[in-house]
Order: sequence, then structure tokens, then C-alpha cells
Amino acid sequence: MNKRDPKINVAMIGCGEMGRVHSACLSQMESVRLLWFCDTTLSQALSLAERYPEGRPTTSAEEVFADPRVHAVYITTQTDSHKQLCLAAARAHKPVLVEKPVTLCSAGTLEVARAFQQARLPAMVGFKFRFYSLVQRARTLVPEPYLIHVQVMDDPWPLDFWANDPAKGGGHVISQGIHGADLLRFLSGSEPLSVFAVGKNYHQPTGVIDHVSAIFRFANDAAGTLNIGDSGQPPGMGKFLVQMFGREGVVVLSDRLTRLAFHPSDRGEIRYLQGEEDGFINENRAFIQLLSGPAASESSLYEGYLSQVMIDGALTSAQNHHMESLVSAHE
Repeated sequence: MNKRDPKINVAMIGCGEMGRVHSACLSQMESVRLLWFCDTTLSQALSLAERYPEGRPTTSAEEVFADPRVHAVYITTQTDSHKQLCLAAARAHKPVLVEKPVTLCSAGTLEVARAFQQARLPAMVGFKFRFYSLVQRARTLVPEPYLIHVQVMDDPWPLDFWANDPAKGGGHVISQGIHGADLLRFLSGSEPLSVFAVGKNYHQPTGVIDHVSAIFRFANDAAGTLNIGDSGQPPGMGKFLVQMFGREGVVVLSDRLTRLAFHPSDRGEIRYLQGEEDGFINENRAFIQLLSGPAASESSLYEGYLSQVMIDGALTSAQNHHMESLVSAHE
């Protein structure tokens, strides 16, 4: 970025579904130029690059990181490649937006977070749901909830889906359930202290824990429950459900968090709001704003780390049948 050319040059590493979605969002911003499209499958990179006038395809992430024109990198590849790519970006002094989860375990995510902290580079995690307009509205309606319930229940994941592979994506609880952990963190506004969970492998041939029900205690005394599984989306509610209970009343978010109902505690009239799935565009705007000037990251690598600590703790608790302390994660 300079006075002659104020545009932000972005490289997309990973040209599958998430790469296409983020590219479409960025193309709506006049301040952004999509410069590189990188994928291990050249045809994927070519297919996406040809949609954008200045896009160049490559199969080499090293070529992307070596280009001094690149101001920021999106990492939207399979999860098992995130750590290596993030650390390479930090060494090349490139800010990143990395899709969730950052890595397959909290220890790996902490290593990435420390690398960017030491390099003093901005970075964000793709936790799109905290950027939904109705999620933000729910947080203002009940700013200090007593109890929060988040549900992430999907249709059964196919065996050949890469995210369902324990080595590539970790399975549903890790890969998609982390959205629920981040929502609990975001809506509670506090640090997780402990978790007790019940869960097991019910049907996935991969052997991963495919369903889990967990209760978390937060530092501000809020309690949060998280149900994750892939035995089917609840009719009338959708894959993602949020319920918040607090002094101000009760909030329910359903239908992929695009429908909000608020029942005030004074027993006033129930209010209904209809929204849209605007999380992707809003998180992309937030990342570009982060690159453009002094601003705190709204979805930092540290947030990604804590959400992963919550998932790791829940899985451990489900296996050993004991409550797990999470305090050491943020000391």
C-alpha cells in the first residue's frame, strides 16, 4: 500500500469453497486487489483466478510469500495444512486471515498465535458467526447473560468429506463445533474456567467423537452449554441455534442465526427480527479495516486458541468422565 497505489493486494491460498466465498466478498471492496490464487490442484487455482482480472494462478505457496506486492494472505486450505502455512506467513511478514479451526489442536494454535505476536503482525480467524448482524444484536439485548445454550447439529457428514478425516479436518466436533465454542466465548464476554462433557463415537466409521454435550463455567459466573453432532438438523430450527437468558430477558437465534426472537423480562411483547447470513462479508470488511489502520482484531488468533481449548477440554472430559480445568490456558 502506498500513495500511488492505495489498494491492498491479497493472495488466496486454497481455492475450494471457502476460497471462492472469501474472494467473492473481497471483490466487492474497491480497496482490495485479488492478486494470487494458490492451490495444490492447478485447475482449482486457474478456475478461480480467471474470475478476477489481475489474478494469477500458482501451486506454490512459496511464490506467494516471496512476492513483496502481497499485503495479506488468506489461508482457506484443509486444516492439517494451516499451521505450516501460517508459520510461513509469519516468517514472510504477511498478515493472515485463516479459516477455523486454526490447527487441529490448541497447542498448535498457540504456537501460531505466538509467532504472529512476536512478528507484531495482524491476524484473524474466520469465525463468521460473531460477525452476523443478529448475533451482534443479541449481544446488545442481553449483554451479561446468566445462561447461554449453543447447538451445532448437522446432517451426517459423508465419510469421504476431508473435514471428517481425523488427520485432515478432525471430524465434525472439531471442524464445525468450534463455531459453537467461539459463540459461547463471544456471547459470554468472559474466559472459560472449566468444562464437563459427555460424548462418544456413535456412528462415524472414522472413530472420532461425533456427538458431544458440554457445560462450561466462565470467569464471570455465566454458564454455557454446547451440543455438537451430525445426526440431523432439527426441523424448524436449522443447524445453528443460540439461546441466551439474562436480566433483560430471553433471546433465541435460529434458522442459521438469521431469525431472532426477544422476550423482555418485563413480559412485554415478544419482538421478532429477520436477518441474513452476512457474517462472511462483515468479517472480510473487519479484516481489511484491520490492515488499513490501527484497530483491534475482532477475531484474533488468541480467540481461536481459546475456542480450541474449549473443544479440546470437552473431548478430553468426554473420554475421561471428569471435569477439566481450562484456567491454565489463559493464565
